[in-house]
Amino acid sequence: MKNQLLISYIVLIALPLLLFSQLFFREVSSLLEEKIIYSATQAFDQGTDYVAYKIDKIIKISDQIAVDSRVKEILERDVDVTQKRQLLEDHYDLKERIKSYEEDQDIKDIVVYINPQLPHDDMEEEVNSIDYAMKQHWYSQLPGAGSRVFMVPPLFYTNPNIKEEPILSLARRITGSTDYVKVIGYLRIDFAGSTVGSILTYANAIHGSLTYIRNRDDRIVSSTNMELLSQYQLSLQEVEWMVDKAQWEVLIMNNEPCYVKTRLIPDTDWTIITIIPKTKIYEEVAGLVRLMYIFLLLIIPAAIIFSIFFANQITKRLSVLSGKMKLVTENIYDEINFDDKPSDELSELAGSYNFMVKRIENLAKSQYQLGLNMKSTELELLHAQINPHFLYNTMDMINWMSYENKGEEIRKITRALSTFYKLSLSRGESLISIKDELTHVGLYMEIQNHRLEKPIDYRVYCPRDLQMYLIPKITLQPIVENAVVHGILNKKDKEGIITISCQDDKEQIKITIKDNGVGMPLETLASILLEDHEKGFGLRNIHARLLLTYNERCGLYIDSKENEGTTVEVRLMKRRMV
Repeated sequence: MKNQLLISYIVLIALPLLLFSQLFFREVSSLLEEKIIYSATQAFDQGTDYVAYKIDKIIKISDQIAVDSRVKEILERDVDVTQKRQLLEDHYDLKERIKSYEEDQDIKDIVVYINPQLPHDDMEEEVNSIDYAMKQHWYSQLPGAGSRVFMVPPLFYTNPNIKEEPILSLARRITGSTDYVKVIGYLRIDFAGSTVGSILTYANAIHGSLTYIRNRDDRIVSSTNMELLSQYQLSLQEVEWMVDKAQWEVLIMNNEPCYVKTRLIPDTDWTIITIIPKTKIYEEVAGLVRLMYIFLLLIIPAAIIFSIFFANQITKRLSVLSGKMKLVTENIYDEINFDDKPSDELSELAGSYNFMVKRIENLAKSQYQLGLNMKSTELELLHAQINPHFLYNTMDMINWMSYENKGEEIRKITRALSTFYKLSLSRGESLISIKDELTHVGLYMEIQNHRLEKPIDYRVYCPRDLQMYLIPKITLQPIVENAVVHGILNKKDKEGIITISCQDDKEQIKITIKDNGVGMPLETLASILLEDHEKGFGLRNIHARLLLTYNERCGLYIDSKENEGTTVEVRLMKRRMV
């Protein structure tokens, strides 16, 4: 087997690997190129979405200011009939309103341009005159803006002779409160160009690629690399051709093929453009290909040497291990003893095999017993789902009510009984929502209270967010039935209170059922969940179902005091409805 192992390695692995390595690496290069383009697509989409989100947030702030009724009232003030004091109060109020919007971290400045006859500030304060706005470069572009806002490129604000952070702005008209054509003022919101620039940098998934934003006049709004922009910038015709292209297109730019993708930012005249030269993609692939070649040249000789060295030891003990594993298929659990051999991975494998064989043997035995217990539990669950005594008593009560012509009460009880058994079936599902389980218990109590001389006070406290978690069906009703039959009805006055409360406990949910019945002695409490306790059939069944459904930390926890009452705590692991 040793020689066969070496020959098969050389013939079936090494030689084909060397012969087809070139073809393999070509395929890998193609796949890597697809993966890189996919990664670039994700980065582009996320980047453009985030830019759109930032711009949309600023547009919405401008919408809030432009439609603010108080702002419109101040801007439409008639100077001739308004007292000077009122005009000054309006001026102060308008400035405070504008400052409240400037608290947003993305916004640098907000300026409202108003009627020159109204009180206003000088230079670039929050409130200025329309005359001042008309002297600005951006104002001349505003009439040509087709949408409700005009995105001002940094060229219109930033002084090229001064090294300062570029400013991007949004400008818009403010129209009258009744005449939507009449312009009563203008609004300008400034935000840092770095807000957009940092997002564009993230959109560059490939080193050496370029992402930039241009407006309708082909002015550059922001760019990740101005030097690359001079080499790879799209023409107006190419941008218009790319408008309807959802996928990457390959264009020849700077005498080399480039992947190009564009997207228009909603409600603006901005277009985001990403350009990835193919040579940059091949640089990413070439590094990985070189690494694979080095790995191949090292691994083949090393593998041959180690194969010769360890083949003899491996094949001898491997055949023993193989024979033992075949015996397992025949349910013969025989252990392996490699004590006379050196401690290595195969010896550890033999130790793991011995542990596994022992574990399988124990599991096989416990699985058989568990199957018996499960079958018994399922039969007990069927018995709990359709309680003949409860059904008989209810039908007998309906019969007597019919003699007394209590038609309305019969209809209520019949409806409650029908819904009760419908929830018991629950379309064959073993787990239902806590909400449905509480409804099931409520119907049981409604029917019981029609039978009892003194109705039992039944209360439920369960937060709505816990009601959507799952619980094995018919878990709470047998506990409440025990509280009624063995607790409250054994009191002399037959009066009592049953309370169900739900509590969130990290990974678990605790449901507490408390009654003020006769309680039980300590010796009964200590043995009620044991198999040999004749009166603990229903509670023992519920406890076993919870352990099988969840784990050993779940189940029933019972506390009781004679003549005071009983508290049963049901512990569930959190499982939400799908």
